[in-house]
Amino acid sequence: MTSAAEFHAFGTKETFETEAADWIEARLEDALSRRGKATLFCSGGSTPGPIYEALSGLNLDWEHVTIGLADERWVDETHEASNAALVRRTLLKDKAEAATFLPMKTEDNSAFGAEAALERTYGEAAGVIDVLVLGMGEDGHTLSWFANAKGLGAATDPGNMLSVAAIDAPKSKVTGEITERMTLTYPVVGKARNILLLMSGDKKKSVFEAANPEHPVSLMRRAAGKALTVFYRS
Repeated sequence: MTSAAEFHAFGTKETFETEAADWIEARLEDALSRRGKATLFCSGGSTPGPIYEALSGLNLDWEHVTIGLADERWVDETHEASNAALVRRTLLKDKAEAATFLPMKTEDNSAFGAEAALERTYGEAAGVIDVLVLGMGEDGHTLSWFANAKGLGAATDPGNMLSVAAIDAPKSKVTGEITERMTLTYPVVGKARNILLLMSGDKKKSVFEAANPEHPVSLMRRAAGKALTVFYRS
């Protein structure tokens, strides 16, 4: 059974972004005060960019913050579709430049077969995620969990011992030309302390509320449980 998420609706883009940045800041501050360090894992897309921009100038103890990715297209950072490039451009500047960043893309030609090497980098950090920022597509995907994707079974297996899994999604308008990706796994989502799902548009809201078991976002909701908070704007 899917747990009910804490849901917040905002009337303007500005309020949505400001409140999201404040929400993330408060939870990173809490982690820093309790553990002396914090982890923030980010998704790509146009929605979180301004939020990352707002975070970059905050007076956090960034030297003790580790930033990773929820998922990544298997492209170099020089590619316009790279999530790492987005995070470097919007978040890893100003005061946040002092943070430690963990890219997902390795030098391997394919994501398939690169999981074990990436696990050496991601395993420890992904085990204690203080804030995980996610998005959702109109097709019901989140992270790089796409319905009928090669690798989806491993990515969403509650018993997977790895923090990362390779994905090759069915090509669609949502995926574009780049279908091969790397993603965090179900157990990582299940252990994350705070998960913020950012959504905009009535269609996405309808998909989320439908809770269709065939949509990967429903699997994410099950894994996240009470850790999930949704910020929505129309």
